[in-house]
Amino acid sequence: MADARHVDKSVLSPDAMIARRLRAHRERLGISQREVAVMTGYPQSYIARIETMKQRPSDAVAAMLDEKLGAHREFTDLLEMARELLIEPGAREVVSKETEAVRLRAFTSGVIPGLLQTEDYARSQFRKGLPWDSEEDIAEKAAARVRRHVRVFGKDDPPFYRAVIDEAALARPAHSQRVMAGQLRVLLAYQENPRIKIHVVPFRAYDHGMQSGSLFLLDLEEGGTIGLVESFGTARAVESAREVAFYEELYESVQRLALSEEESSAIIGRYIKDYENEASG
Repeated sequence: MADARHVDKSVLSPDAMIARRLRAHRERLGISQREVAVMTGYPQSYIARIETMKQRPSDAVAAMLDEKLGAHREFTDLLEMARELLIEPGAREVVSKETEAVRLRAFTSGVIPGLLQTEDYARSQFRKGLPWDSEEDIAEKAAARVRRHVRVFGKDDPPFYRAVIDEAALARPAHSQRVMAGQLRVLLAYQENPRIKIHVVPFRAYDHGMQSGSLFLLDLEEGGTIGLVESFGTARAVESAREVAFYEELYESVQRLALSEEESSAIIGRYIKDYENEASG
């Protein structure tokens, strides 16, 4: 019987895309499932279950399919997307285009942006947001989030990335002071990357229009900008020029309230010291 977590028949489902692309590559090469099994060294029944979305491939199988079918990381990337917690179909579409972006802009009000999260911090967020999920599922989602960072920033020509983070995200502790200190140390290290800029909106800034939820904007290499708006467990893609313009204006209005990179690094450093002191005390 299929694992319900792995059966998602929506058009944009990464699991559906894995099945579809495996079939397409087989047909392109004129080979059967049995021949794919021989090429990869895995049972034909396993290959058949992948094609019918009854089983998700492992990392090793995805890598082998990429190599033997000449898929250029296609199955590896789709597997990473399938593991990522994406609530709405629109979110799947936007996140799948991250590697096509030349610039990424993010605003978050209460958490560290997903692409900058450590695995421990991501695990704590999933544990709070999905208390009914097993530890195995949570660990898988957290690891996928970290791999997403590698997929985006590990390219030869990575995108420019600007994050605007409300101070509340720094002040709200994760699972423990140790986890939070570790997350903020990584955040501070990212400031040394010339392609990554992080700005903090301090508590003293007056009210702004994005005090709950988050916003993600992608400028695509092929032209155009798309966005993702998340709030209270829902995610919605933004693609029309009018809506994109509205959210770009909103993003820029919040960015004007943020501290400089140097000031932001200083406030992050202060929170690190506070968390380290609490952890040792």
